[in-house]
Amino acid sequence: MGMKKTLVVFFLFVSCTGNYQSKDVGNLSILKYPENKELNRWIKIDSQYARVYQVRRYFENFVKEDFFQEEENKMEFGELTWSDMSEYQKKYAELLNKYQKNYKDSKELTRFVDSVIMLEYPIIDDFVSKIFKLGYD
Repeated sequence: MGMKKTLVVFFLFVSCTGNYQSKDVGNLSILKYPENKELNRWIKIDSQYARVYQVRRYFENFVKEDFFQEEENKMEFGELTWSDMSEYQKKYAELLNKYQKNYKDSKELTRFVDSVIMLEYPIIDDFVSKIFKLGYD
């Protein structure tokens, strides 16, 4: 999972500049895709949504075709939104930047940041773990 995790970290590492968000921006389950027009509006408000989209597409490489439509996953992860993933990615990048100087090895840094951020975002940890676990079945 090292190479896969590295790619995810790469997507997460890229920071965004916009801070404004209206209430409905990103307020859709990560199990669904927004309409293109809506996604473009979100990206215009906060460019981080482009990275969330990339990661969401990347996840599809590791799951069955109907993973995002399965009732069990809808019940478990249906409340996880694009906005949650955006916040998570921003926080992840912030932690990487904050602790980068403390680690010479990027794997150690990633392991540390993973351990810290998963305390704050346990549902995302469960979601990502389930996706990558399925990729190895």
